[in-house]
Amino acid sequence: MTAETAEKLGSSTSALEAQILSNELFDKFVDLIYGISGIKFTQTKSYFLTSKLELRRKALALKTLDDYYRFLQQPHAKTTEYPNLLSEVTINETFFFRNQPQLEAFEKDILIPIINEKRRNHDLSLRIWSAASSTGDEAFTTAMQLLAGSYAKDFRVEIVGTDISRRAIEAANKGVYGSYATRNIPPPLINRFFTDLNNGTHEIKPELKQMVTFKEGNLQDSAQVRMLGKFDIVFCRNVLIYFDEDSKRKVLENIASTMKPTSYLLIGHSENLYPYRDIFKQDLDIVRALAYKIAPRKKTLEELGIADLVAAKKD
Repeated sequence: MTAETAEKLGSSTSALEAQILSNELFDKFVDLIYGISGIKFTQTKSYFLTSKLELRRKALALKTLDDYYRFLQQPHAKTTEYPNLLSEVTINETFFFRNQPQLEAFEKDILIPIINEKRRNHDLSLRIWSAASSTGDEAFTTAMQLLAGSYAKDFRVEIVGTDISRRAIEAANKGVYGSYATRNIPPPLINRFFTDLNNGTHEIKPELKQMVTFKEGNLQDSAQVRMLGKFDIVFCRNVLIYFDEDSKRKVLENIASTMKPTSYLLIGHSENLYPYRDIFKQDLDIVRALAYKIAPRKKTLEELGIADLVAAKKD
């Protein structure tokens, strides 16, 4: 199922019954969602957003969407209802081994060299973050690559998946997937890492599950992101397209705070970080991986010193 299909199905749920959302109320919901997630809905998404809000209104047995908005203003809503709202309005389009050429380049040009370098330095730990991990397909794909290649069998490997959608995290922890999600997994890996539940679904085996930890996480929350610690590799693919410029910069700054100079950030094929080259610099030696490193920090005048400052002026 594509994102477009999922959106149409979600919209049709209450197509006949959906209340008309005034421009004023639409803007209020847009501002609220933007404030807690950084995701900005435009007027073209009015129908989609209305249908999703209707689902939450009905679940709470409220009469109108105005009532639902007022409900969201209550203090307890931040912990009780915000996660449900975000689970409805975010589209969790993902599947295993998504963008195969990128994953092949990642394995060959990033993963193996990092592991080899760590071995040389007697550092047998590897931390990978799947930011906006959705239902866990990406994080488990990385775990399969590690185990299938036996690259880090003597390493302490930790893969962390975070997502703003509570529903997505619950699905990731459950680890049961249908045929659409698993369609690109090679048969040998399906047989090794999944249990066939004989109902068209497959469940992740314990060997793979124990490598990955999932938790709710908001990429806009600086303190929350910093608490995750430092990572050698960060995946944030096909996520930035949902943010406006300000939110995107905030997310990238937060991600950068979790990385070391040797760490890599991998993004989606439809994304480009050139406008944020003060934060990240693309590694042009491995273009297929769509990989970035932290950009070199510009020195302050104090750090440059008088001699460097004179030379800089001449240039």
